[in-house]
Amino acid sequence: MKRTIYFAGILLALIFFATGCQSAPKHIPQDLTADELINLAQASYDKGNVKAAQAYYEAIIIRYGDQMDKLVEAEYEIAHLKVKQKKWQQAIPDLQRILSYYESDVAGVLPPSFKKLAELDLAKIPEKELMEAEEKLGL
Repeated sequence: MKRTIYFAGILLALIFFATGCQSAPKHIPQDLTADELINLAQASYDKGNVKAAQAYYEAIIIRYGDQMDKLVEAEYEIAHLKVKQKKWQQAIPDLQRILSYYESDVAGVLPPSFKKLAELDLAKIPEKELMEAEEKLGL
């Protein structure tokens, strides 16, 4: 019994340490291109650092948000991170906003892949969560 408690304590400490090490970068160089930021975000995610990945995608939105293709890509990736974390209520409005871009005048300049990916992510969300989101939004 003591051994089980000991190992459980070690396991909890390791989990706490692993998740506690995730942090967003304190400084993101201003001269990075959107593609470089995307690569950094993907590398961060691959290393298990979701906070850093999100920070890089947010930097794209701030710096390159006037380029609709970059904006949609970064917004989709942030929403996708939320879906992977099962943060459904946060992901739903983000995914719906992305889909709304494809119903607007700018649809012709947007990569069609992010529309399909947003639809696929919405399909992953449990129906109960979608209904709750609709109630909150008054739809």
